[in-house]
Amino acid sequence: MSKVITLLILGFIGWYWSYSQKIKQLALRASVKRCKEAEVQFLDHSVVLHRIGFRKNKANRWKMIREYRFEFTSTGENRYIGRVILQGHYVVSSELEPYSLN
Repeated sequence: MSKVITLLILGFIGWYWSYSQKIKQLALRASVKRCKEAEVQFLDHSVVLHRIGFRKNKANRWKMIREYRFEFTSTGENRYIGRVILQGHYVVSSELEPYSLN
């Protein structure tokens, strides 16, 4: 019986890791898109999971929220922080902190 439980736990961990990687790729694409729209340079080609929480969606159901952060530059000299918030497979918001144009 303990082997079955161990396999179930390992299977769940594998599924969760795979699912998390798909969500991270969504955040990465949303970050790159947001930087292109703002005409700034996306740095390091990576996003970092900053926070996980729960929030109610429009249907009044609890959904997991993931906030990813990334860095960008407008001039090549200074680094700024951007963030993307995902609820399930949907981008809820993407923001760039105020940055210099000079």
